[in-house]
This record gives sequence, structure tokens and C-alpha cells, in this order.
Amino acid sequence: MICTCTMNPSLDYYLEFDENIKNGKLNRSNLEYYEAGGKGINVSIVLNNLGIPTKAFGFIGGFTKDFYISLLAKYENIHPNFTYTDGHTRVNVKLHGKDEVTDIHAMGPYITHEDMQKLVKKTESMYEQDYFVLAGNTQEWLIDETEEMLKKLINEGVKVSLDTNVKIMQDMLQYKPFLCKTTSKELEEILNVKIENDQQAIVGAKKLYALGAKHVIVLTDTLAILVNDHGTFTCEFLDQDSVVNTVGTGDSMIAGFLMNYLRTKDSYDSLKFGASCSSATAYSKGLATREKIDAIYQNTVVQKID
Repeated sequence: MICTCTMNPSLDYYLEFDENIKNGKLNRSNLEYYEAGGKGINVSIVLNNLGIPTKAFGFIGGFTKDFYISLLAKYENIHPNFTYTDGHTRVNVKLHGKDEVTDIHAMGPYITHEDMQKLVKKTESMYEQDYFVLAGNTQEWLIDETEEMLKKLINEGVKVSLDTNVKIMQDMLQYKPFLCKTTSKELEEILNVKIENDQQAIVGAKKLYALGAKHVIVLTDTLAILVNDHGTFTCEFLDQDSVVNTVGTGDSMIAGFLMNYLRTKDSYDSLKFGASCSSATAYSKGLATREKIDAIYQNTVVQKID
């Protein structure tokens, strides 16, 4: 079983406009809709589109709770297993103008120690060889408890994948997580080095692997990099000019890589499939679908560079 965890999910409210947003003026949208948001949830949605079931952990509550769960009901392969809190699940506003996007993100509710212990209790149902994906920001006051939860999961044989706060990524490397996915910008913070080009990102990815992560995926503006015990692999993204959406591209990479690696243990093909999922999201209004992924996969090229 693959389980995803989103510590601060959001109810995303999208408003689309024919023209660009005018600050300080009345702006009237021509389309509005809601989506269940959060990086872990994005991973679950892409895996759902690939026919892979997941269990969704995280915190939701308040008057937005039931609506959030109802939005997930259309995904037959997502099984919600949230921890309910007294605070309201945050509402993020996404303003899509003619050729620009403005995001307004709420802080989110306060998660108590008792709430966190309920989440920890839920993870105790996981078995050895299950996959646990922590994706998205973890609240600062929960970092210590989150790290204890992750250490326990790793010690019990659960394959932990991380795409979260820099501090958690740094602290957990010594425990050899299954996967660390990051960007070249975040990699600078994790390693405290300057990364100005793809070659430096490759060197940084190798350092992250040497520090303990069993699989490292680094995304730059043009390249996906994978380092593991099979070597170093790179994949160029196909067409930067066709990008219409960058939200969820990294989450799609994680979903595609995990699905393929779970089946094949083939690093080359898993990076190829993950990059295809990432591109399929980038070229779409929403998250990647199987049809678009398969079309892009045929033209995606991976190189092994050592």
C-alpha cells in the first residue's frame, strides 16, 4: 500500500478571468471551481489516475472538512484516512488572469499535540514494505514529532519518501529514507551550497545520495535527475514553451516514479515514467491523466551518465 500524508491540506478555490487582475479594482471572474489541494493529495490523485490505490493521511477539520472529502469522492482509488481537528481546513485562492496567476495562501489551523498523536496512531497500521509519502510543508511546531514518526516508520521497514521542509530532509538523511525529491533551489538550502546550472545540480544530487537517501530526484527548470545505487540518470523535459501549469509537477514525478519502481525496480524506466507524469501535468490545466502520460512517454528520453 502507498500512503500519502499532507500536513496542511487546502481547499483550493480557483477563479478564472478573461483579463489580468487589476489591483485595487473590482475584478469579476468568468469561471469558479474548487479542488482538494495539497502536495500529498496531488500524489494520490495522479496515482488514482494510474489505477493505483492510496490511503490519504493528514489533518482536516471545521466547516470545510465535509466538502473537502466530497471532492475526493470522485477518485475511486483514494481512501481518506484523515485526522480530524477543531480548526478549519484552510482555503487557498487561485486567481488565473489572462496571462498571469496570483495565489493567496492561508496559514492553516493550529494542529495540537493530541492531533499529531492521532496521526501517529494511524501510521501504526502500516506494514513493512509499504510506502509512506510525506509531501508538502510541515508546520514548524510539529517538526520534532514528525521526525520521530518518520524514524519509527523507517525502522519498521516502511519505505519513506520525502518532499517537505529542508530541516526534515536534512535531519532524516542519516536514517536512509527511500526517496528524497527536491528542486535545485531547495537543494541549495539542504546542502548549503550554490547551484547555478544543471551540472552543479547533478553534483548536489550525488552528495544527497552519499548522505543517506536511497533514491534522490532533483528537478531543475529543464532536467530531472535521479541518483541511486544503479547510477546517475538524467531526463530533459520535452517542451518548455508548452507549459501551462507548474502546480503538481513535482508531485506527479513522485507518483510516476513510485508506481513504476514498485512494479519494475528499473531506475531508467521509472525516471522516464516519472518525468512523463511531470510533463503531462505541466502541459495540462489539471493533474496528469493516463492518456496524456502515455502519449508523452513515447518521446521521453533518459540518459545514464555514469
